[in-house]
Amino acid sequence: MAPSIAAVWPKDTQAARNTFYGDPGKGEIAHQMVPVVPPFAMYYEGKRVMAISFHRRAAPALLAALNEIWDYCQHDQARIDAAGVSKYAGAYNHRLVRGSKTKWSNHAYAAAIDLNAEENGLYAKGNMPQFVIDAFCRQGAMWGGWYTGRKDPMHFEFVDNGGRKPKSPAPIFGRPEPLLHAVTGAPADELEDDPPAPAAPASPPANVQPLDPGVRGDPVLHDVQRRLKARRYSPGVLDGLWGSGTSGALSGFMNDRGLTLPLPSSLETFHGIADQVRAELDKAEAEIQPDGSIGWYRPVSVARANADPHVMAQLAPELAPVRRNFVAAIWASIVAGAGAAWETVSDYASEAWDFFTDHRDIVDDHPGLVSTAWHHVAALPSEVWWLLGAAGLAFIAFNSWRAIKTSTLAVTSGERQ
Repeated sequence: MAPSIAAVWPKDTQAARNTFYGDPGKGEIAHQMVPVVPPFAMYYEGKRVMAISFHRRAAPALLAALNEIWDYCQHDQARIDAAGVSKYAGAYNHRLVRGSKTKWSNHAYAAAIDLNAEENGLYAKGNMPQFVIDAFCRQGAMWGGWYTGRKDPMHFEFVDNGGRKPKSPAPIFGRPEPLLHAVTGAPADELEDDPPAPAAPASPPANVQPLDPGVRGDPVLHDVQRRLKARRYSPGVLDGLWGSGTSGALSGFMNDRGLTLPLPSSLETFHGIADQVRAELDKAEAEIQPDGSIGWYRPVSVARANADPHVMAQLAPELAPVRRNFVAAIWASIVAGAGAAWETVSDYASEAWDFFTDHRDIVDDHPGLVSTAWHHVAALPSEVWWLLGAAGLAFIAFNSWRAIKTSTLAVTSGERQ
């Protein structure tokens, strides 16, 4: 059974959505998008959809709704296909509401998804199954079939749904609940276009790894690997293949979250607990923290968080020589640069003075004046090489500093063990 992780979604006004999700007009959405891997096969115009790009604040609820639909269909792809849910019709689309020059569509926030547009398009009466409507409603989402004006039964969006509740209890895998009749009628909402074009690729947040379309491993394991990494556990390469890195990261997550499940030793045994692990990841991603932020991360000790030198020496021993290289390189760069500057200024000032005092009577008509000046420019004195050396040392120092910051962050955040 997929857990209900419904958030308090924003009102369906542009001001409320901008505050909650970010402003599409200012480019605040793309970097907040993460890939959601559906638990069943979905297709866009006959092509398999490997992942759905969705806003990070709504992604856990979308995945929970899809998991509930999967549970209702008893993990049977044929039932999913028969219900039309496998016919994906788009999610993120950077566009305005049709007919408006100022109002952004909910698709522009990466907080809406369309399903089975062929039979549930705009104005259509539609045949969206009640269990699908209930799955999204349980997460607090709004359904386009509830609009009082122009119905849009293919459309689900994560905005306030007016307090509506699902008409059936959540299914338990192995025992589906009976269908009930849909109830419609709701405030007027935006006019939705025909299904949008496939979502354009977007850059994920720095701590979230994008889905690699070339992954040949297990898609469920790949999803768990990616989400464990986002919670600052280190599964190694995100390849969908079982290995010691994945085993260690999963063990740490289960221990920290208090999951009393047998630790899998292979991909086959992992699938025996995959649903429970993904449900716990759903909870972790949606938890409200004491500081008001959303999302639980791997806990770390005070000493680790404060970069205690003893802890750093144990977990990142390479930092000691890197720090020495940084100090040596930065001082050598400063000394070389200062020396080059002094020699350049003093030598050129002296040469210029001597040249013009020696030739002050013939400066205006000396035929070799230009060639003599060019000779001084093209000579490339040693000071230039000093300056190049200083620049090279500064580059080494900068890269050493970046390595120190990266390793320190990995240790203090708990990502590196």
